Order: sequence, then C-alpha cells, then structure tokens
Amino acid sequence: MAIKKEAMEVTNVKKRNRVRKEVKLEIVYTILSGELFLEEAMAKYGIRNEISIINWIKEYRSEVEIGLHMTNDFLDHRKAKDESLLVTEIYKKIQELEEANQILKEEKAYLAKKVLILEREISQSMESR
Repeated sequence: MAIKKEAMEVTNVKKRNRVRKEVKLEIVYTILSGELFLEEAMAKYGIRNEISIINWIKEYRSEVEIGLHMTNDFLDHRKAKDESLLVTEIYKKIQELEEANQILKEEKAYLAKKVLILEREISQSMESR
C-alpha cells in the first residue's frame, strides 16, 4: 500500500494545471499594459513558474499589442468625441449666459430709467410743497 501511495504522489507532482488561452491572454495583457508586474500577475493568477508567463508573452505579444493599439485608438477616438461634445456644450452654455446677461443689462437700464423718473417726481413733489 505504501508503494502505491508514493506512486500517486509522484504522479500528482508531475501533473500540470492547464491554463486556458483566454486567461493567458489576460495575464499577458495585464503585464504589457502595465497593470501588473510579472510577480503580481503570478500571485494574482496563481502561476508558480515565471518562465510560463514569459513564454506566453513571447507567444501572444503581437496579438495582445494589436488589441492594446485598438483599445488605445478607440479610447483616443472616444476622448476626442467626448472633448468635442464638451466644447459644444461649453459654447451652448456661453451663449445662454450671454443671452441672460443681455436681458439683465436691459432690465438694469429699464430700472435705472424708472429710478430717475421716480427721483424727478419726488423732487418735483418736494419743490411744490
């Protein structure tokens, strides 16, 4: 029985865990994008052999870099679009504020005229007494 147990232990030591391609790509992506260092990726994904990750980087680098460029291009395009929308919104707000300012100027001029008229009336009324 002891021999069988030792044989099982040796078999278990040699057994490797297979890592799915999607996980390998994710690991390579996190390293190439700068999210994680090699050691951090090993700890996060439970990879014990750094050579495995280095080989995955060699194998999948171009595929991941294409994805990174596409992502960066998309983000750059999105950022430009967002900035364009923001500029448009700013110009709209400026126009609204200029219109409101013009209305306030007109109201101020109207009230200033009314104050002058009232002051004259008060002054005339005081003179006539």
